[in-house]
Amino acid sequence: MKPSWRLSSATCSVFILFITATAFAHDGWVEVPAIVEKGQPVTIALMLGNHTNEHRSYRLAGKWNPKYIKLIVIEPSGKVSDITDSLVDLGEDDEKTGPKGPKGFHIALFTPSTEGVHIVLAREEQVLQHGEEPRFRSVRSARAAFAALASSRVAEGKKTTGFSQTFAMDNVMEIVPISNPIAITQNDQVTLELRYKGKPFANQTLSVVGRLNGAASAQDLTTDDKGRVKVTAGTSDFYLVRVKFDERTERNEGLYDLSSYEATYVFQVFNRR
Repeated sequence: MKPSWRLSSATCSVFILFITATAFAHDGWVEVPAIVEKGQPVTIALMLGNHTNEHRSYRLAGKWNPKYIKLIVIEPSGKVSDITDSLVDLGEDDEKTGPKGPKGFHIALFTPSTEGVHIVLAREEQVLQHGEEPRFRSVRSARAAFAALASSRVAEGKKTTGFSQTFAMDNVMEIVPISNPIAITQNDQVTLELRYKGKPFANQTLSVVGRLNGAASAQDLTTDDKGRVKVTAGTSDFYLVRVKFDERTERNEGLYDLSSYEATYVFQVFNRR
């Protein structure tokens, strides 16, 4: 039986936030090393940005608000560990000197005690408003995965499984790897599937951008009838995949006029030997 983790209606109410001042919609993502040693602490970074170049960049432009998110790790056994409370803020608040707006990002540590693929999920739901525009419900989903191994070698990472498990996605949009994303090397292909409320989502544009080359490396891929795209890995780097979809039929009188779904996936590319 697959493990289940969902935002219940009661839980979602905790994540509702009204912002009447001008706000900017950014993508949020999770970044973690793809292969680590079992029993050693892993740094999980929670980042927010990617607003420039029509969301095809890797620039940081703010921080997640930990009061409105859940950050969890699903272990190979299916055990769910909520590590939201362990987030550490490495930035500064608006009131501090420097550029206006929140700066930096958050990190959390997790120590894997078992071998195998661990899936990291961050999710957020809130109601936002951009200036005088209508209010909208923002539903954000960020996913990444890492393999904890006794021998943290790329060759061992290629043998891993369990990276494509799904976890009660009936109320979100999510990018899920179909092929092994743990030990990708240059020119390998990784297959990703976009799922919307638990079903494959066709004819949507996924943007892929490298951390080091930024906008210059950006490419747009359209999901097929199975909701899938094939990404050819570039040079050694971290790669961010993002997608956004506005569901204009979802309205709640007096609360919001549409729902805006965002999803990201980050994978690491290694050198080929």
